[in-house]
Amino acid sequence: MPDMDGLQLLEAAAPSNPQTEFIMLTAVDDTGQAVRATKLGAYDYLVKPVDNDRLILTIERAYERKGLKAGIGAAMESGDGDESRGPFGDFITQSPRVRELFQYIAVMAKSDHPILIYGESGTGKELIARGIHRASRYAAGPFVPVNMSSIPETLFESHFFGHTRGAFTGANTDYIGYFEQANGGTLFLDEVGDLPLHLQPKLLRVLEDKTFNRLGDNRSLYVDVRIVSASNKNLDRECRENRFRSDLLYRLKSAFIPLPPLRDRLSDIPLLAEHFISEAARRMGRPKMRLSPEAARELQMRTFPGNVRELAQVITNAVIIAKGDIVLPEHLGGIDRESDAHTRNPCSLKENEEAHIVYVLGQTGGDRGEACRILGLSLRQLQRKLAQLRNHPKWRDLVDDM
Repeated sequence: MPDMDGLQLLEAAAPSNPQTEFIMLTAVDDTGQAVRATKLGAYDYLVKPVDNDRLILTIERAYERKGLKAGIGAAMESGDGDESRGPFGDFITQSPRVRELFQYIAVMAKSDHPILIYGESGTGKELIARGIHRASRYAAGPFVPVNMSSIPETLFESHFFGHTRGAFTGANTDYIGYFEQANGGTLFLDEVGDLPLHLQPKLLRVLEDKTFNRLGDNRSLYVDVRIVSASNKNLDRECRENRFRSDLLYRLKSAFIPLPPLRDRLSDIPLLAEHFISEAARRMGRPKMRLSPEAARELQMRTFPGNVRELAQVITNAVIIAKGDIVLPEHLGGIDRESDAHTRNPCSLKENEEAHIVYVLGQTGGDRGEACRILGLSLRQLQRKLAQLRNHPKWRDLVDDM
């Protein structure tokens, strides 16, 4: 190109082709140039000579990102509501494991059986519960979410079963409880494992025959309610340790849905981040923004003990901090690696070595030569270890992105 260089071409072409992903392939190994290319809209910046496998993978990832952005954008602009994307459209994922789980959930949603969702805080248990409601015969009825840990023990019966005027001191009017509120729909018992042991029989009784009495009223009421519950505790273990009734667990657990934490869905992190960037930018009246590949890799190195909820907060803060239209690693906030390490589950030496290799590759931007120098490995040894990592579901997506 005698009249312009690659950056000038990118600067001229990108604004008029917003749906196109650009990849810079250049002989100039310069960090400043790479940052400028990214800010101008390049998906990635590759320095020659480039390994063919790396180039093909970058193209595939850029094409995948283009499709994901188009899907998110269409959903946000259509305004058709959740139903246009299916009952679980609010749960953003490309994880094969989660999508396979959706097939099972959709089948169980058609039944009237109680469903128990298990997952760490911030994994999206309520989104799944709402999806079950939309996919069930109760979809036309109300969805009533109840946080079990927020209900005072002395008011448990009043909140769930309701009361009549004068039933107790301060009961100045009739009150319709959660079961009546959810009649014909779904009652979602969030963090049901927090329900005190001595109150559990009261809940069990109404689950068995769906009849109860308001406080102060002798008449029995019947409700047609679908029960969906969720817990971040292992309720089987809670039963073994006598903190949860096994007969209540059997009533709640006709179907069991285990939601994986975000650290086991690494490929979802950039997708979720792009979604949260779009949402945050829209709320703040900012122009369209995007996530740089370096920032995506940095996010995938974190453990996110708060899961999707924590990721959303990190991204919101990044959008506030970022001055331009691209979120870079420096916008993501610092991370205490020592503190972060304590949030991980205990692991073997082999798993620790794998995590260290992935971390070093992430910090070097995928530079094999620099990674070999830091790790004290030959290139052949590193390639052998990367081949092993690509066969491991925990590391496959992250290694392929490097």
